[in-house]
Amino acid sequence: MLEKGRFLEKFNKIFFLFFIFFITEKAFADDLKSKIIDYNNNLKNSSALFIQTDGKTIEEGIVYIGLERIRVEYRSPQKITIVLSKKRGMYVNHELQETQYFNTKKSVVGIFFKILTGDDFFINSKITEFKDTITINKSFKINDTDYGVEIVYENEPIQLRKIKFKENDQNFEIGLFNYSNFENTEKGFYSLINPYISN
Repeated sequence: MLEKGRFLEKFNKIFFLFFIFFITEKAFADDLKSKIIDYNNNLKNSSALFIQTDGKTIEEGIVYIGLERIRVEYRSPQKITIVLSKKRGMYVNHELQETQYFNTKKSVVGIFFKILTGDDFFINSKITEFKDTITINKSFKINDTDYGVEIVYENEPIQLRKIKFKENDQNFEIGLFNYSNFENTEKGFYSLINPYISN
């Protein structure tokens, strides 16, 4: 009975320490998540330059983050504009003067939109802090295809630096830099209307 009592006492201590560790880790993760969501909310009315690569090609451009929409302008090697809202997206190839529409929620581009504008993206995501970086990993499925995303933030101060998408054996990443305030009052800047339809 004495041995059983000692065992229970040790078990209770271990369980208590584990419980404290778990609560502390959860509070720490929630605090990081809150800071990132606040940072992302403050990205509204700003812009950033980006470089996108799949390991073979490099594309460059600028992303504009509005109050409810995002505009992505690829400037090199092709001139392409993508405008995103919560439910709908527009893809414009300026060289071909072609416009296509798509459901944002059924496209990997919609994840990009959710990262920059939606705090619900961070539910069930793994957040890790290491020295000067915060890394967020999440898996998701779109149209029966499995994807993984890794988001890298610079820490102190927090700043979004890289988004990596993984689809089967294909990967591509977007690096962001040169953030600045940008509030466009130009009518139609975030419009989802085909720019090549003549009035």
